Amino acid sequence: MSRPQKHTIQTPQIKYNYLLFDSVFAFNDFVDEETSLLSKGNSARWNHVKNGTKIQLRKGTDWYGTPSPKSIDELEAHRTFLGMSLVESIQPKIKKSLATYLEHLENNVLPKPKIAYNDRGLGIFSFERATMALYKKFPLNTQTPIHTAVSQMNIELRNHQIQTSVKNVYAYFQNKQSSYPSMQLYIMSGANADVKGNELLYVGLACAELVEFLELRGIAVEVNVMLGTSFDNQVNMAQIRVKRFQDRLDKNQLLLISSDPRYFRYRGFKGLVAICNYFGLTIPSGLGRITNSMGNSFVKNTNRNGFVFEQSYSMDSAVKEVSQIILNYKNQSQKNG
Repeated sequence: MSRPQKHTIQTPQIKYNYLLFDSVFAFNDFVDEETSLLSKGNSARWNHVKNGTKIQLRKGTDWYGTPSPKSIDELEAHRTFLGMSLVESIQPKIKKSLATYLEHLENNVLPKPKIAYNDRGLGIFSFERATMALYKKFPLNTQTPIHTAVSQMNIELRNHQIQTSVKNVYAYFQNKQSSYPSMQLYIMSGANADVKGNELLYVGLACAELVEFLELRGIAVEVNVMLGTSFDNQVNMAQIRVKRFQDRLDKNQLLLISSDPRYFRYRGFKGLVAICNYFGLTIPSGLGRITNSMGNSFVKNTNRNGFVFEQSYSMDSAVKEVSQIILNYKNQSQKNG
């Protein structure tokens, strides 16, 4: 595989080291390759993580979500989000909690596009609409006896013109975003050690609902997941694209990389070690930490047009983030419009 390009931004307060990946698969391949090249210090850190994981699993912890994995081999091979049964119970609650916000936003901020019709040729010709009032027209020309005879013959032969009394036959979308028709979303994945495994799910599910809400309104959405850590005034980050503008959202990939405690608390940790090793750094024994605004600060320095889900570990906080992102988008689109 090709090695990712290293990116670095130095600000007065902090240094950002980051790598860009086009897919979850590319990121996983990088992690597996880089952990075979670990320095002595990072190799010791990773061995410590593996030993700690074995101890946790023997205790039957819920730190990796439920049900608890049975072995470290199961975590190593984990590539598919397995918590869909949990999603089925949480997602309706997310939808219900979001309903009030989204109803207000639909009516007052981002109305869903509606089909309208015009007679000016704007949009797509609607044959179905035209057929609503079709009628036959038999033109009769009486200028001369010959013209009259021809007209009468055409009537006998049923050579007629078909016309419609409906004039507005061109369909177009009202309320469709045209001046700023896209959004780039970023999710800060993972959590610090005191967060229970299943609480990681809310941010990924809220993001999935937001993507559906926006794309029904003609707004193309790109989704990126950030996985990183900070220490010694440096942020070390991987930015992993899980949805391109033109793609349908793969909810499995989104939840796996952003919200799956099995993934983050084993392969995600492995990824943190690999990222730091790639930049020639030795990760601390606690693998660094995720600060409260790390995702927002990173995106602010790399893409000012991006919108960020910071970590949300409850229904209420995830819903509020959805609402705030939509309002921020509307304000920015009006400013740029």
